[in-house]
Amino acid sequence: MGGLAAGPPSPPTLGSAPGNPGRSSLTAIAGLFLRAGNLTFGGGHVITATLQRELVHRRGWLTLDQYGLAQSLAKITPGTGILAFCAATAWMLRRWTGALVAVVVASAPAAAFVVLLTWAFTSLTGSRPAQLVLAAVLAAAVGMMWAAAWLLVRPQLTAATWLRTGVMVAGAFVALWRWSISPLAILVVAALIGIFWNSGETP
Repeated sequence: MGGLAAGPPSPPTLGSAPGNPGRSSLTAIAGLFLRAGNLTFGGGHVITATLQRELVHRRGWLTLDQYGLAQSLAKITPGTGILAFCAATAWMLRRWTGALVAVVVASAPAAAFVVLLTWAFTSLTGSRPAQLVLAAVLAAAVGMMWAAAWLLVRPQLTAATWLRTGVMVAGAFVALWRWSISPLAILVVAALIGIFWNSGETP
């Protein structure tokens, strides 16, 4: 009031919820990661795409930069990437407690369910209907994986960065399929390209 001008908003820190402060309670985190980890089909790419929509776009708990940092760190972490990703994003919200809760609820129910499914399909070995079901599930999983990959790449395809992104994606496919280069080496090269190839976008 009285002509006071509001200053620019301060940037969110790694422990805050930038869009909905105070809304990222442990209960809410557990519910989100429980659904994302156990009610999605198609593997880790589908889960990360679902969490991007929920954490960044719908709830505003993380910024796109925070989400990208968690995803990048999960890719270079040994072991299961999706669990590392869940731990990283939940740690940004509620530190160690959030990370532990997210990893447990995202993995334990699905692990128990896949054991039951494995037992059931093993007992039906040789059954024509069971083989048809498996083929349909595999086809659906591949389709969802590609759709999730597109959802993750699409925000980067701006007018200033589409050429660089296209070169990186095409180069990664060629390096993997033609020369069998390690994914870690591809990530390092892509990071160097991103650092030194300035497309002219505003930082």
